[in-house]
Amino acid sequence: MKRFFSSILLIIVALIIGFWLGKTDVLQGTWVGDTLSDTVEKIPNPESNKSIIEGEGSLKKVNPTPESQLQESVAVAEPEVEINEKTATIDYQLLEDSIFDLLNQVRCEKNLPELTPNAQLKKAARKRAKETEESFSHTRPDGRDTFTILEEAEYQYVYQLAGENLGMATNYLDETGMAELLSDGWVDSPGHYENMIHKDFKEVGIGVSFDGENIYAVQLFGTPMAN
Repeated sequence: MKRFFSSILLIIVALIIGFWLGKTDVLQGTWVGDTLSDTVEKIPNPESNKSIIEGEGSLKKVNPTPESQLQESVAVAEPEVEINEKTATIDYQLLEDSIFDLLNQVRCEKNLPELTPNAQLKKAARKRAKETEESFSHTRPDGRDTFTILEEAEYQYVYQLAGENLGMATNYLDETGMAELLSDGWVDSPGHYENMIHKDFKEVGIGVSFDGENIYAVQLFGTPMAN
C-alpha cells in the first residue's frame, strides 16, 4: 500500500515539474519541451468559454383589435431618452442605429425587404429594455405579457403581427462592437433569427438600456394593421 501511494505521489510531482518545464524555456527546442508545450496549450482556459450574451426565446402575436380602432402607422421621429447620468457612458443612439443597420443587413442577405424604423416601436423597445434590467423575460415586471406595452397610450401601436427579441451582454467593446456581438447572438439563436428574417414584418424599433455593467437590447418588430 505504501508503495502504491509513493507511486501516485511521484506521478503527481512529475506532472507538476513537467508542466513547469513546458511553460518555461528550459527545454525549448527539444522533443520533450515541444511535447510538453503542446500539452499545456491544449488545456482549455475556463475564462475563454465564458458566455457573454444571453437571450430569451422570441414571440409573435396577432392583435385581435377590430378595424374600428385602427390608426395609421406613426411617422418616424426621435423620441426622447431618459438617461441615468451615473450610467451615461455609452452612446445609446449609435448603439441602436448599429443594431438596426445590422438587422437590415441580415435581411438583405436573405433577399428580404429592409424594415422601416417606427417611432412608437422605438419608444416601446427602449421602455422594454429598461424593464429587462429588472426582469429579463418576455413577461413584464408587473407580470403582464410583453405586448401589453403596445396598448398603453404613450407607446400605442395597432398591429396585426408583432415580435420581440431580447439580448443582454456585458459591456466591454465600443458601440459598434457591442452591436455586432448582440446581433451575432440573435443570428445564432433559431428563435431570434426567425424574427429577424420574418417576411411579414414591416417595421421595427430598437431600444437599449445600460446599468453600468450590462447592456440590455430589444428588437421590437411590428406589422401595422392595414387600413
